[in-house]
Amino acid sequence: SSKITSDATATRLQEATPQITQTNALTPVYSNRIYCMVPASATVNQLKFQHIKAFDFILATWGSRCDVIKFFVNNVPGLPNHYTPKKEQDGAKLFAIGGSHRGENGAPVVGVDMQRSDCDLRNDGKCRNIWEKVWRSWAYVQKNDLHTADWFLKVDFDTYLFVENLKDFLLPYNPAEGWYLGHNVYHHVPHGGPVFNQGGATVFSNKALDLMGGEFNKMKPRIGKTHTWVKDCLDRDGPQEELGVAGCLLSLNITASPMTDSEGRERITPFQLHSHLRLLRKDGPDGWFWKGKPETVPDGTNCCADDLIAVHGYKNSEAVRFFDYEHFEKAYSNLRNKMKAIQN
Repeated sequence: SSKITSDATATRLQEATPQITQTNALTPVYSNRIYCMVPASATVNQLKFQHIKAFDFILATWGSRCDVIKFFVNNVPGLPNHYTPKKEQDGAKLFAIGGSHRGENGAPVVGVDMQRSDCDLRNDGKCRNIWEKVWRSWAYVQKNDLHTADWFLKVDFDTYLFVENLKDFLLPYNPAEGWYLGHNVYHHVPHGGPVFNQGGATVFSNKALDLMGGEFNKMKPRIGKTHTWVKDCLDRDGPQEELGVAGCLLSLNITASPMTDSEGRERITPFQLHSHLRLLRKDGPDGWFWKGKPETVPDGTNCCADDLIAVHGYKNSEAVRFFDYEHFEKAYSNLRNKMKAIQN
C-alpha cells in the first residue's frame, strides 16, 4: 500500500477538503479535480511568438480537459505569464471540434528559478538538470496551487493523456491519503533504490503533493553534489527526477503504487504503444524495463489496458491527432449524426 503510515507531518488541506458522495454504503466516490504540470525547455522568444507547436497540440487535445494546466519553464527576463496558441494557418484547424474550444484561451506560464543551467542548447549533453526543474516546480505548486485540485500530475510534453480515463480510475481513491501512482519501475531495488514511477505521467494525491512539496520548499541546493539513492530527499545535479521524487516520498513513508487493470495490464506506457505491443519479457528479462517487474504483468499484445491513461514518446503531431480523433472526434461526430437522425 502507498498510504502514509504516520500522521506526524501536518498538512494544509483545509481549502482542498475533497467532496465525497456515496454511490452505495460500501463505495465512496471522491472528488477528482486534475492539475496538469507540464515542464518544458523554452526560450522567451518561443513563448512570445508562439513557436512551440507542442504547447498548441497539448491545449488543442488533452490539455484542455485538465481542470488546471500550467507550463513550467526557466524564469528569465521578459518571460510572459501566459501562453496563447497561434490560430493562423494550420493552428486554426486544431481547435475546430464542435465550436468554441477551451484550449484556445491558452494556459499560464510559470517561471522556475533555476540555480543550475538547463542547457537549452544541449552542447555537451551533460547538463539536463531536470530534477531541479521538477522539484522546484512542485515546490511552487504546493505553495501556491494546492487548493486548486485533488490530484496533481507531472506530464511530459510528448505524452498523450486520457484525462477521462484517469478521472474514472481515481474516483475510489481518497486524495486526502498519500498516493503516488504510475507505471512502476523496479530495476534500482537490488541496489538499494526505491520502486519509482516512470516520468512520462506521474500522479500524486493532494496529501502526497503537500508533504512532498513541503520538503522541497525547505530543500537547499547542493550544486555539484552527487546523490546516492537511499531513503532521503536531496537536491543534486542531473536528470533523474523519477528517482529523486521516489526517494523523497519514501522518506515520508509513501511508496509507488501501480495503475494496472485487474489483469495486471499497464495503463501508462513509457514507450510508444506499438513498441509495447512488441515488447516481450523473454527477449530482455534483465533489462531495466523487466528487471524486478512482477511475473503477473503480461507482455506483447496483452501488455496494455483497454482504458489507457497515458502513452509516452509521441513527438509527432499526427500521432497525437490520431489519439484525439479516435477517442473524441469520432465519438463526437457519431453522436452528432445520431442526434440529426433523431431530429429528422
